[in-house]
Amino acid sequence: MATETTKMTDVTRKPNNPNAGILIYAMQHLGYDNYVALCDIIDNCIDANATKIKIFVTSKNNQFKILIEDNGHGMTLEALDEALKFGSKSSHDELVDLGKYGMGLSTAGLSLADKTTVLTKNEDSDKVYKSATDVEIIKKEEAFVKFLGEAAEIEKSFFESELEGAESGTIVILENCFGVKNQNVTQFSNTLIKEVARKFRKFMDSIEFYINDKKITPYDPLMLSSDDKAYVSELYSDEEYEVNWTDKITGEKISGKIHAKLVLLPNTSISKATELGINIPNQGFSILRNNREIAHGVMPWHSKHNRYNRIRGEISFDSTMDDAMGVNFTKNNIDMIDSVDHALKAILVPQIASMEKRVAANKAETSEEEMSNHLEAEEAINKKSKVLIQPPVKKEKRNSPKIREERENSVDTSEEEQERRQRIPKKYQGANANVKFETKHCSQMGPIFEADQQGKTIIITWNVDHPFYRRFVKENQNNKTLVTSVDFLIYSLAVAQIQAAGEDIDKLTMVENIISTMSTNMKVLLS
Repeated sequence: MATETTKMTDVTRKPNNPNAGILIYAMQHLGYDNYVALCDIIDNCIDANATKIKIFVTSKNNQFKILIEDNGHGMTLEALDEALKFGSKSSHDELVDLGKYGMGLSTAGLSLADKTTVLTKNEDSDKVYKSATDVEIIKKEEAFVKFLGEAAEIEKSFFESELEGAESGTIVILENCFGVKNQNVTQFSNTLIKEVARKFRKFMDSIEFYINDKKITPYDPLMLSSDDKAYVSELYSDEEYEVNWTDKITGEKISGKIHAKLVLLPNTSISKATELGINIPNQGFSILRNNREIAHGVMPWHSKHNRYNRIRGEISFDSTMDDAMGVNFTKNNIDMIDSVDHALKAILVPQIASMEKRVAANKAETSEEEMSNHLEAEEAINKKSKVLIQPPVKKEKRNSPKIREERENSVDTSEEEQERRQRIPKKYQGANANVKFETKHCSQMGPIFEADQQGKTIIITWNVDHPFYRRFVKENQNNKTLVTSVDFLIYSLAVAQIQAAGEDIDKLTMVENIISTMSTNMKVLLS
């Protein structure tokens, strides 16, 4: 039986205020990244038309403290009243402003500190206003309360001295910063410098940024400009694309524009690539909203892999595209709706494939004779595969009989392929092989080896140009015991690398740094 909906009247209507103490605790533990939170506060400075933004990170008597100062237009008392509310009614210009939900200052401040104080002076007033929230007071009074009014004389003097006589501006003071995970001031500041340099790079022509009095210079992950021309990327494509989607509520067909760049990073030595950050953690796309980076190193359509290290991209859009791009309230990631995702995938993935071919083309294949040097190691590893530590393999769906038949009919039966198969022990031919060694020319500056996983098989590609290969393999072709032992060593490193790739990006970075250092040092020592 259908339940009749009761109409809400003045009699039945009742306030449903949250429990302040419980909610404030939950808001402090939302998982808001420290650097994302600070950048959200910086967004407010930019929206206030500041030309100078200064951040100070200090610690005294184990009390971590952060100040964010700007010389923007400041706030009126009414605007300040809204600023420290959850979901403020501050107006935003969709096409240029970086704020979105009116949650930036209140939520970001709360995630970092127990006490947030704002001092501000509007360009049309000679008064300095103050607003402050304290988590302990909110918990004690079980209500969302704050101080709001004119600043005290000592606070006015502090404001004027900090902003160096500016006619207007705002200072945000975060105290009792128990939410800051890294309480080492130097380490925290250095990471913040890198984040600000990258996220706000597009604004640094017109705004000066300082952290602990150090001026920040922009960092472009696409590397399209550099004082050293040898380390400048090649611009592969730079286009604006129209995408279409349907509004979830109204059903209206909507179209918007997205700008996308693709670049091919410079081909460098291993040590230089490490210095420049040409590696797995940094590969992928930068996502920019209203010219401000909200995500970095995003790979929407591929898993991260060494073969994409030199391929980078940038996707930018204005905030009218927020719903289509799936921008979350902390503005630190996207989750595109299907139609937009499919449209961009159709446009960009073929270009990435072409770029990948260009990178691979620089690595010439080597002879079958060199590849035969490693057959003994392949056989030994495959025989012992059941007792070796190996990376997990994702289960794949079985092919239908029709697909299997088509695959069998398409098998390469050329004389060259038959001869190659005769050199591999029959027991270990095909997909059940645990390892396969290949060889390529990758220059002396390249790594000793590269590792890939194809189904259950680990494919190890030796760099025949590296001095390590020449010394231990090429010059000892007749010493099968030595060559096979070296293959075992490289196989073990490759397994560790692939296993780390499937577990944790930090672990993968550590393993790759070990292999990179090994490759560089061995090149120097053996040359």
